[in-house]
Amino acid sequence: MAEDELPRQLLVAAARILEDSGIEAVTIRETARRCGVSHGAPRRYFPSRTALLGHLAKRIAGDLTAELDATENAPLPLARAYIAFAADRPHAFDLLLRHDLLEDSGAGLRSATLPLLERWRGAWRAGNPAATETEALARLTGVHGIATLVAHRTHEVLGLDTGELLAQVLAS
Repeated sequence: MAEDELPRQLLVAAARILEDSGIEAVTIRETARRCGVSHGAPRRYFPSRTALLGHLAKRIAGDLTAELDATENAPLPLARAYIAFAADRPHAFDLLLRHDLLEDSGAGLRSATLPLLERWRGAWRAGNPAATETEALARLTGVHGIATLVAHRTHEVLGLDTGELLAQVLAS
């Protein structure tokens, strides 16, 4: 493996671990093992587990952005795509929310996540011109809550119809 290829390979391996086993399973040692390198090799690129997770989260934010890019820039399609992402990739979705783990990662994660927030605000306010910033964020909070229920399959346990919940959250 080429030296400049190693950081990408480490992130691919970390993503697989995350998808298979969750956040707690992602360690520098296991990531290195899956890439066939010494456990010290990743530290040249990711000096801590926090750094590795932060760069992984930034990559995941890019994946979510791509999913949203593939849909119409309006609240309902954006909300559906966001919820589908949470359903399809629950561990990745959870990592994006772990600010306690990512805060000091040095990955510049906010540069990837703040545009997602701005996108929602813009889409909500375009369809609801009289809406305030707070109203736009309140709707996003509701969508996020539904996505979290779906990611953890809580909606199944509670017998909730996510389409009906979404309709309530997005009702103007």
